[in-house]
Amino acid sequence: MEADEKQNVYKVYNKIAAWYDQNRSGELYEKPYLDKMLSHMPPAPTVLDLGCGTGKPIIEYFISRDIQIVGVDASSELLNIARTNFPDTDFYEQDMRLLKLNRKFDGIIAWNSFFHLPAADQPAMFGIFEQHLNPGGILMFTSGTEQGEAWGVNGGENMYHASLDTAEYEQLLSNHNFDVIHHKVNDPDCGGLTVWMAKLVK
Repeated sequence: MEADEKQNVYKVYNKIAAWYDQNRSGELYEKPYLDKMLSHMPPAPTVLDLGCGTGKPIIEYFISRDIQIVGVDASSELLNIARTNFPDTDFYEQDMRLLKLNRKFDGIIAWNSFFHLPAADQPAMFGIFEQHLNPGGILMFTSGTEQGEAWGVNGGENMYHASLDTAEYEQLLSNHNFDVIHHKVNDPDCGGLTVWMAKLVK
């Protein structure tokens, strides 16, 4: 079972969706990063939220700013809640590793979602990010700071996380035509998260 929990964390979210909806903090501690991301995008941008969960609070914030946003998550149970929360927003049930929307966006955010992928699956995501961004588009994601795996517990279920090391993320971004415009390690004002923001320069 542990192997499946590592490969497909969305199945764990299916189990705990109601708990997660009730217990996920509604505090928008991400706001400084969301605003910084928006500052690098054109007026009326389109944004893709990969691993959008219930849509709160990130999609909720973008909607409040009249930003056109699309949500993707592999968890059907989280998406059921998201669609109830935001019936006018487009949501797609897809594993981000297999993402193929046949459209491009001005921004992609993978906030506390990308890091649920096994380390072996993470490098290929940078090609997927690149394919789904307009030239000059902004990618923002959270990660760990060194190569490794970690387990947490959410809603009584084991929750898997993985990371590459910083140098490998830098190399992957460079290989896929991204320039890093912001990188903050273990931000104490943002729940200790490590945040990357990069611009597609092609």
